[in-house]
Amino acid sequence: MIAATNLLKAILAKAGLEFLVIIAAVSIAAYTHLYPPMRGAIDIVEPSHVVGWAYDPRKPNDTLAVQLFVDGKFVTTVEAHDPRPDLVSAGATITPAHGFSFALPPLPSGTYKINAYAVHAGASQNQTLLSVSKKDHYLEIR
Repeated sequence: MIAATNLLKAILAKAGLEFLVIIAAVSIAAYTHLYPPMRGAIDIVEPSHVVGWAYDPRKPNDTLAVQLFVDGKFVTTVEAHDPRPDLVSAGATITPAHGFSFALPPLPSGTYKINAYAVHAGASQNQTLLSVSKKDHYLEIR
């Protein structure tokens, strides 16, 4: 009798865990389908400029505002609307107007962390910054 009770508890616990895993998988799939992540990259970091691209697959014909930060300090905002036919050829976007280019101000010697963030408008008036690049970029000026 005790063995049967323990077996029943184990079966119910296993079923509960399986249910939670299925709910998590369905939730993640639904979220990524309804809210696909923005795509982008920083392609060039040089002392005079930073070049890259930003794209929102939910709004493929819209351009994104992109903000540049140097060592965590805001520098400027540009629209990612420069033509980048290479993005279409590579299958990253369906329209080419998603490139951006920042002119950097003169910087003294040193190493600087460069970040670019796409401005994402929320459902209300709220806006969030989403990183354009998945890796850190550094600029060394001698």
